[in-house]
Amino acid sequence: MSGEQDKIYADASQPATLIDNDILIDCPTLGDAVVALDNLPEPRKSAAMIKVGDRVFTAAEIDRLHHRKTRFNLGLR
Repeated sequence: MSGEQDKIYADASQPATLIDNDILIDCPTLGDAVVALDNLPEPRKSAAMIKVGDRVFTAAEIDRLHHRKTRFNLGLR
């Protein structure tokens, strides 16, 4: 797969939890969790995951995340 098919769309404004081995770091947004992950040392960064709701993103999936506005953010209901 390449291009658009590789992208994983998520709402970056959702609360998220950075999972760093046995340390859970609650972040106000998915965007904040990605920034926190980027600040981890490399061996820990590649093993870390981010949980948003019931979905857990692996390090490989996090690299493919792209922001998509929710219907609420677009003013639609």
